[in-house]
Amino acid sequence: MASTTAAVSAGASAGSAGPAVAPAAPAAPGSVGSAEEIAADGYVYGYSPVAMARTRAGHVCRGGTNSLLNVPLLSTPASRSVVAPNVDTLYSVAWLDLRGGPVRLTLPDTTDRYVVFEMLDIYSNVFANVGTRLNGSQPGTYLITPPGWSGTVPADTTAIAAPSWDVWALGRTLVSGDDDLPAARAVQRQYTVAATDLGVTGPVPPALPAVDCASPPDPQTPDDAGAAFFDELAAVLAADPPPAADDPAIASLASVGVVPGSTPSTGDPATVAALAAGVTAGETEVQAAAEGVLVPSGTWLGSFNGGVYGTDYLLRSGVGVVGLGANVPQESLYYWSGPDVDGEPLTGGHTYRMRFAAGELPPVEADGFWSVTMYDEDMFLVPNSLRRYALGDRSDLAVNPDGSIDLYLSATAPAGHLSNWLPAPDGPFNLMIRAYIPTDSALANSWHPPAIEKIS
Repeated sequence: MASTTAAVSAGASAGSAGPAVAPAAPAAPGSVGSAEEIAADGYVYGYSPVAMARTRAGHVCRGGTNSLLNVPLLSTPASRSVVAPNVDTLYSVAWLDLRGGPVRLTLPDTTDRYVVFEMLDIYSNVFANVGTRLNGSQPGTYLITPPGWSGTVPADTTAIAAPSWDVWALGRTLVSGDDDLPAARAVQRQYTVAATDLGVTGPVPPALPAVDCASPPDPQTPDDAGAAFFDELAAVLAADPPPAADDPAIASLASVGVVPGSTPSTGDPATVAALAAGVTAGETEVQAAAEGVLVPSGTWLGSFNGGVYGTDYLLRSGVGVVGLGANVPQESLYYWSGPDVDGEPLTGGHTYRMRFAAGELPPVEADGFWSVTMYDEDMFLVPNSLRRYALGDRSDLAVNPDGSIDLYLSATAPAGHLSNWLPAPDGPFNLMIRAYIPTDSALANSWHPPAIEKIS
C-alpha cells in the first residue's frame, strides 16, 4: 500500500433522509439571553463531549490509552452494561492520546469477514472508518496523526488526520455463530494499536484530567454533576480545542465564565446557580431531542442522522443519549420496531409474523450483513432455551415457495416454524434491525422494514 497523507474518508451524508431534529442555535456573542438560557445552550453543546470524556475515563481505568482492549465474547442476556447489545460482532476498543505523536493501527488480511474500526473525535464526530467497506479485506497499516501534524509518514502506511487529540477507536469483527468464534477471535488478536516515536510537530494542549477510578463518572448521566458539568466541559475545551465553526458557542459559554481549563462551579454564587439551572433545563432539551432523532421508515424508525453533526448540537446530544458513538449511515443503519400493524404494542403473549417479500430482505451490499435482534422492554437480550437472540443473513432460514421469508416472534415456539422463530419474553418486547454497509435504497429511506402482523 502506497504511503499517503490523505485522510481516510468517513463517508458522505445520509442521503435524502434529512435530520429529524432542527439544528440548535447556540447563543452568539452579544446575544440577549439570561445566564440560565446561555447555560442551557451550553449544556446542549457540551453533552456529547462530556459523555465521551466520561466514556474514555471508564476505559482508561481498565486499560489505559494507546492500547487495544479486545472483548472476545458475544453478548448474552447476562450482558447488562449497555442497552441493546448486539450478538453479531466482537468489539475491540482503544482510546488514543495523540499528545506524544501519531499512533499506529494495523489490521490483518480479513478475507471475507466484515471488519470495521470506527474513529471518533472527542465531540463524537466520526472522522474515519477503516475496514471492509472502504479498504476491502487486505492488510493495512494506518497512522492516526494529531491535529496539525506535518511529519513524515512511513512507507506503506496510510495517514488519518484526527481533528482532536483524544480519539475513540471502536472496532467490530463479524461472527457467523458460536462455531465461528475461534476464527473471529484469531482475526481480532491480530489487530494492533501502538504509540510511535514520530513525535509532534507543534504546540500540544494539556491532557484530560486524571480519572478517579474508584468512582468513575457515568457517561449516561452528565447532568448528575450539576454546575460542575461545566468544569468537565471546560477541561475538554482545554484538552481538545473545538473547531472554528464552534466559535459562537464557545464565546457564548465564555460569557457565563466557562472557558478552557476553568472551574466555573467555584465562581460567583449567582452564576453557579444559573449554571446549575441551565444543566436542568438543558437536560430536558436533550432528552426531548433524543425522542426525535430517529426517522420514520414505514412502521419502524431508522437511524439516518448519526456520525457527523457539524454545528447541529441538539442532534448531536440527542444521538448521544440513544447511541453515543453512532457511526455514519453509510457504514451502519439501525431500525427500531414500532407497534404492530394495528398500532398495538408488541408482547410475547401473541405470535407475530414479519414477512420479507422475495428480494426485500434488508438491503446490504455483498460485504455487509443484517440481523434482527430481540430485546425485552428494557432493551436487553431475552433468555431462551435455544440461546437464540437474533436471526439474520447467517441464519438457516426457511424460504416460502414464492421466495418470501417469514420471521415468527412469540414467547412460545410456533408449530412448524422453529428455524424462523425469534423467541420473545412473555411481556413487552422490542426489535432492532441492523444493516451494515447498506445499499443506496436503504440510505435513501426507500426501503422499509416489514410491518409486524399479529397472527394469534
